[in-house]
Amino acid sequence: MTGILQVSVPVSDLARSAAWYRDLLGLTYVREFFDGERVTGCGLVDWTARYMVALRLRSTVAGRADLRGEHPIIVEATDADAAERIRARAEALGIPSTGGTHADATWLEFLDPDGIALRVVHSAAGPRGFLGVAGDGFYDAPRLALPPAASDVDARTR
Repeated sequence: MTGILQVSVPVSDLARSAAWYRDLLGLTYVREFFDGERVTGCGLVDWTARYMVALRLRSTVAGRADLRGEHPIIVEATDADAAERIRARAEALGIPSTGGTHADATWLEFLDPDGIALRVVHSAAGPRGFLGVAGDGFYDAPRLALPPAASDVDARTR
């Protein structure tokens, strides 16, 4: 694998959200999905960095597609100066930001028109092993009981 090619986000207003992502990240509008009555989705791309953000009209997706308060999109800036240029662009567009340092990287965060967070990281160390994140800090042993990995089951049956 070389990375994530596309992320998809449910939004309440396609035009408003497409303009927001286009303007903040300098993306190009390249795809539309039409169901015969209306445009239900679109795609914006950065050809150089090789990723796409796909937006889907929330009212047309199954289930309760609400990501407010989450950060489903995390992009990596090449360095602190590049992240600062994005923050300055956001400020010029009237988009506020927050920021900080997490165990994995230094970050900036911007809320899209639906309250969904876009995170821009730089100086990413990446995961070095397991790290649990709780409201009051970190922990080092998983709390979620996963079933055995398929590779573990295969090894026991050989």
